[in-house]
Amino acid sequence: MTNELVFVIGLSIGVLFGMIIISIFASKRITDLHSEVRDLRVQRKLLKEELEKPKGKPTPRKNRYGRVNPSKKRI
Repeated sequence: MTNELVFVIGLSIGVLFGMIIISIFASKRITDLHSEVRDLRVQRKLLKEELEKPKGKPTPRKNRYGRVNPSKKRI
Protein backbone atom coordinates (compact mmCIF):
# COMPACT_ATOMS: atom_id res chain seq x y z
CA MET A 1 0.00 0.00 0.00
CA THR A 2 2.75 2.47 0.80
CA ASN A 3 4.45 1.98 -2.56
CA GLU A 4 1.24 2.80 -4.38
CA LEU A 5 0.65 5.82 -2.17
CA VAL A 6 4.17 7.16 -2.75
CA PHE A 7 3.73 6.59 -6.50
CA VAL A 8 0.40 8.47 -6.58
CA ILE A 9 1.80 11.37 -4.52
CA GLY A 10 4.90 11.57 -6.74
CA LEU A 11 2.80 11.43 -9.88
CA SER A 12 0.48 14.20 -8.67
CA ILE A 13 3.42 16.42 -7.66
CA GLY A 14 5.07 15.81 -11.04
CA VAL A 15 1.88 16.67 -12.90
CA LEU A 16 1.47 19.82 -10.83
CA PHE A 17 5.03 21.03 -11.49
CA GLY A 18 4.71 20.13 -15.17
CA MET A 19 1.56 22.21 -15.54
CA ILE A 20 3.21 25.16 -13.77
CA ILE A 21 6.27 25.04 -16.06
CA ILE A 22 4.14 24.73 -19.21
CA SER A 23 1.95 27.66 -18.14
CA ILE A 24 5.04 29.84 -17.50
CA PHE A 25 6.41 29.16 -21.00
CA ALA A 26 2.99 29.62 -22.59
CA SER A 27 2.41 32.95 -20.82
CA LYS A 28 5.75 34.29 -22.11
CA ARG A 29 4.82 33.28 -25.64
CA ILE A 30 1.36 34.85 -25.32
CA THR A 31 2.79 38.16 -24.11
CA ASP A 32 5.22 38.16 -27.06
CA LEU A 33 2.32 37.62 -29.45
CA HIS A 34 0.28 40.40 -27.82
CA SER A 35 3.16 42.86 -28.16
CA GLU A 36 3.63 41.86 -31.81
CA VAL A 37 -0.06 42.42 -32.52
CA ARG A 38 0.13 45.85 -30.86
CA ASP A 39 3.18 46.79 -32.96
CA LEU A 40 1.47 45.65 -36.15
CA ARG A 41 -1.62 47.70 -35.33
CA VAL A 42 0.51 50.81 -34.85
CA GLN A 43 2.31 50.12 -38.13
CA ARG A 44 -1.00 49.64 -39.96
CA LYS A 45 -2.31 52.91 -38.55
CA LEU A 46 0.81 54.80 -39.67
CA LEU A 47 0.64 53.31 -43.17
CA LYS A 48 -3.04 54.13 -43.39
CA GLU A 49 -2.38 57.78 -42.48
CA GLU A 50 0.37 57.90 -45.08
CA LEU A 51 -1.99 56.72 -47.81
CA GLU A 52 -4.76 59.19 -47.02
CA LYS A 53 -5.31 61.72 -49.77
CA PRO A 54 -4.93 65.39 -48.90
CA LYS A 55 -8.22 67.23 -48.67
CA GLY A 56 -8.90 70.61 -50.21
CA LYS A 57 -7.92 72.36 -53.39
CA PRO A 58 -4.35 72.16 -54.61
CA THR A 59 -2.38 75.38 -55.00
CA PRO A 60 -2.36 76.74 -58.56
CA ARG A 61 0.80 76.53 -60.62
CA LYS A 62 2.98 79.55 -61.22
CA ASN A 63 3.34 80.99 -64.71
CA ARG A 64 6.22 79.58 -66.67
CA TYR A 65 8.79 81.92 -68.16
CA GLY A 66 8.92 80.63 -71.75
CA ARG A 67 5.22 80.93 -72.50
CA VAL A 68 3.28 84.15 -72.97
CA ASN A 69 -0.46 84.18 -72.54
CA PRO A 70 -1.99 85.65 -75.75
CA SER A 71 -4.82 87.34 -73.85
CA LYS A 72 -2.31 89.44 -71.90
CA LYS A 73 -0.38 91.95 -73.99
CA ARG A 74 2.87 93.46 -72.84
CA ILE A 75 3.24 97.17 -73.10
